[in-house]
Amino acid sequence: MDERVILEEVYDAIEGEKLSTAIIRNVIIGVLFVLMLSLPKIYIATNIYYTSVKINKLLNEYYSLKAENSILKSKIEKLKFKNRLSSSLF
Repeated sequence: MDERVILEEVYDAIEGEKLSTAIIRNVIIGVLFVLMLSLPKIYIATNIYYTSVKINKLLNEYYSLKAENSILKSKIEKLKFKNRLSSSLF
């Protein structure tokens, strides 16, 4: 019996405090305002992240190609030296 009285009081309190359309409109406007402010920030942060990932990938490729270039240059120098030695013997 006691629970029923509490439930009725809660129901009466909810019915007495109905939300008016002005309050609902203000809440919707507030939510839209917050979204308008936060969505560009999220978009920019995401673009910065993906751009930095691309830059890191390109830098890694650049460094590996630079190292490969130096290895190839040293191989070419060895071949040139070997070719000079063999041509001078004849």
